Amino acid sequence: MEKTLGVVAFFRGALSLIAAALVGLDWLVLDLFLRLVVIPGAWLLPRHRLRLVTWHMKAISWTTFAIFGIGGGRFRRKGVLPTDAPAYVVANHQAVLDIMQVTLLARPYAPAFVARTRYQRFIPQVSACIRLLGCPMVDPRSDRLGAVAAIRRGVRDLTHGLLIFPEGHRSRTGEVGRFRTAGLETMLRERRLPVYVVVNDGMWRARRVADALFRAHLMDGWSEVVGRFEPPEDDAEIPAFIGRLRDVIVERLAAHRAGVGPASSTGRGPEPEASVEKHDAR
Repeated sequence: MEKTLGVVAFFRGALSLIAAALVGLDWLVLDLFLRLVVIPGAWLLPRHRLRLVTWHMKAISWTTFAIFGIGGGRFRRKGVLPTDAPAYVVANHQAVLDIMQVTLLARPYAPAFVARTRYQRFIPQVSACIRLLGCPMVDPRSDRLGAVAAIRRGVRDLTHGLLIFPEGHRSRTGEVGRFRTAGLETMLRERRLPVYVVVNDGMWRARRVADALFRAHLMDGWSEVVGRFEPPEDDAEIPAFIGRLRDVIVERLAAHRAGVGPASSTGRGPEPEASVEKHDAR
């Protein structure tokens, strides 16, 4: 029995390694498209910048998930994330691939996201897309005031969606961590925009890029759009509003794991202003 389990584990690891190698090749090929088509196109046709980078990000997201499927990974999405007008997206964070899930849920544009300054340069695919999306770049540990200023600028210039992971880091256990609310509070105080929640699950066992080498079979990604939520007009009510958004994520995550549909999940979170159509995002 132990020998059989060892053989299964070996083949799963081998398939994961093959899938990771194919993803690397896929990224190299699409990097050429990014540099030869998307970046020059955004420079020549600035009005179509968001459309071009969205096409690229959706392409790389779909191919990445399809290839990891060879290694045993599964990825599901439910709902539509509207980004045809300025809006905020609040999500829990389990893995580096969460942004790809959100990208595939978004229509028509991939949302910008609050990113750490260390990703601004020399990261294949990521750095260029960050610049094209107009992502606010922050380093809250060494320059907290600069991080707040960057978020404010990003919010003022926002024309589509802006994604933030209030936990500030990827979960090691799959549970929702404490929200670090400074960034989201800054966004809501600077500009009142509707908020959509994306609940992510099943990816925390492969939270890092390195984990994908041998753990593709442990990826069982699921993401769902919940909302829309209107922020309060009174600044004093914003912290409580953010707390209720976290409640929504925690309760929907628990309901998903228990196999309970959204209608059966009760909670103290703010009620959506309008329901979002639920279907597999393509």
